[in-house]
Amino acid sequence: MSYSNLANPGNHQLATFGQKGFDLLTGSQSANLATHYNAVTCLEDAVLTVTSVNGDSLNAVVVPAGGTIYGLFTAVSITEGTVLAYIA
Repeated sequence: MSYSNLANPGNHQLATFGQKGFDLLTGSQSANLATHYNAVTCLEDAVLTVTSVNGDSLNAVVVPAGGTIYGLFTAVSITEGTVLAYIA
């Protein structure tokens, strides 16, 4: 699945407000590898690994509850906690 061009105002607004959907990850799960994600919000403290299209990726980083990581990610996985991975 390809991601939307966020330079288009309509696509940007859909992605910004989560209207493209999200994947709920709990415990030790990985997100759908056929999907790109633009934000990951932690509902509980989480140990997060993300693969970024641009810039640095994160490997086993602890993100506190309420924290959000923004970017364009091709892979999202957690080893503990609960997160919402928003589809780009």
